[in-house]
Amino acid sequence: MIYQEANRLGDVLKFEIDKNYCREVVTVASGHNLKIGTVVGIKSENGEAKIVSIADDETDGSDKAFGVLLDNIDASAESKKALVLARGGIVASSSLVFPEGATSEQIAKLTSDLDARGIIVRQSA
Repeated sequence: MIYQEANRLGDVLKFEIDKNYCREVVTVASGHNLKIGTVVGIKSENGEAKIVSIADDETDGSDKAFGVLLDNIDASAESKKALVLARGGIVASSSLVFPEGATSEQIAKLTSDLDARGIIVRQSA
């Protein structure tokens, strides 16, 4: 039997300038069950900014990468707080979770969005 261990913070986050600068506590919108390393967007919901899965066909902010989730979070039933790398860090490409079915062009765009926020995606094994 082969056991594959789930990603941990060290698998995703390779470097950050300072955790007090790079990380943000955010609210994950209800209806989302997200894994560590998920590239997330942010949109306004009832006047409050909330983290959501990337939705390429939207224009409400959820089509643009805001950051990378730093822990598993199950907000299926209700909104929950989570930690996101929002700026100034390096993440491992092999540990990032993009939307299912994302094309190489979409992944390149999201990677560019992260780069614009100071999050560098490095190739990894």
